[in-house]
Amino acid sequence: MFLSNISIKRPIFAAVMMLALVTLGIFSYRHLAVDMFPDVEIPIVSVVTKYPGASPETVEREVTKRIEEAVNPIAGVKHVTSTSRESVSTVVIEFKLEVKVNEASQEARAKINAIRGDLPQGIEEPIIQKLDFSSMPIVSLAVRSESLTLSN
Repeated sequence: MFLSNISIKRPIFAAVMMLALVTLGIFSYRHLAVDMFPDVEIPIVSVVTKYPGASPETVEREVTKRIEEAVNPIAGVKHVTSTSRESVSTVVIEFKLEVKVNEASQEARAKINAIRGDLPQGIEEPIIQKLDFSSMPIVSLAVRSESLTLSN
């Protein structure tokens, strides 16, 4: 009611206010920073362990299960997912959103270092990484040619 009364009684004042708001909006929009991936840390840590020459069953029994048992008691663990393939074990640890990803990564590293002696001798050093969107590629490019070959 208040705005309609002012607009009817003082139309020039209402028009000037509208122009001011539109100008302010355009000025603000031009200076608005846009980012495809905002700075958000999703608390997910992955542990990739290579065990050259081992079958998927051996990788699961000797590596994956032991790593799962070691990282499961960490405070704030929401879900643990694992994949065992030939020569490779991948364990993905998802934490609750309030957990700091750097602290979670350090704690996972400490737990895995504690069980390092229980893991088989032939494994490579486990690679512990946190999920980081800023390090992912923005564009993937594939090129195909009908006339060129790999030897050209």
